[in-house]
Amino acid sequence: MSTSPSPYRAALLAAGATVALALGSCAPGDDDEAPPAAAGPAATDVTEPAGSTVSRYVALGDSFAALGPTDAPTSGPAGCLRSSLNYPSVLADRIGVADFVDATCGGARTRDMTARQIEGTPPQFDALTPDTDLVTLSIGGNDIGFGAIAGCVAQTPRSVDGAPCRERLAAGVSSALEALDADLDAVHAGIRERSPGARVVVTAYMPLVPADGGCDFLERVSPADVSWARDVTDRVNRAVSGAAARAGAEVTAPDDADERHACAPADVRYTDFTGSETGSHPMHPTAAGQRAMAAAVAGSL
Repeated sequence: MSTSPSPYRAALLAAGATVALALGSCAPGDDDEAPPAAAGPAATDVTEPAGSTVSRYVALGDSFAALGPTDAPTSGPAGCLRSSLNYPSVLADRIGVADFVDATCGGARTRDMTARQIEGTPPQFDALTPDTDLVTLSIGGNDIGFGAIAGCVAQTPRSVDGAPCRERLAAGVSSALEALDADLDAVHAGIRERSPGARVVVTAYMPLVPADGGCDFLERVSPADVSWARDVTDRVNRAVSGAAARAGAEVTAPDDADERHACAPADVRYTDFTGSETGSHPMHPTAAGQRAMAAAVAGSL
């Protein structure tokens, strides 16, 4: 078996290296092989309600659902980086689902629900069946170019007065945001068509950037681009929430996610910029974040 990294993993590793070298991190330490940090306070240990009865659970979505700790085993196509410790897997174990299908894949867009994302990988909707009674969904971020925004922030010198990433990417991002409502509506319609009795729980994107203030990492980023990144994340989450409401689905996220952003102390972060202190992938949820999201979904069931 080849040991070469998949294109998606290679892109993540390159982004992480660029971020670490060009921008630094929120706290001392640059060991990319550091073990995952210990879980934070008991917010991640919420017990699911008694009487949860889920027979078949299908997880759909992108890297915020697919990825887990960098040292955890993965399943499915190598390019998906589908972790055994992502929130769908933690949730399935927590609520005791006998029939669990994880169709998530790093880099997924709404179009990959019905099209083949990676050679040899079926569209994610192929996992849906009439007897599926729980579906979780994390999608939309790649449609508007989260990866391009992160890459720009990582590689662009800081500007005190300007917003080089916003100036370079805003037109494309705005156009994609305008199309996102319809794309998300189509995803929900497709789920309902294939699994009409399923309860659908949409997971919001947990923030990387704090609502106010920052940390050493953000001191190396143009302030106006930080504000723009906050706004884009808010707009994506509003689109995700609006589509869920129109479809009669639920939206959830950990109650304390806003305080556990990537500038928080490493042992309580739900997301991380470089992953070097938390054993997580750059610009993605940490192990604690995935556990917290699993707890949030369990708490809504």
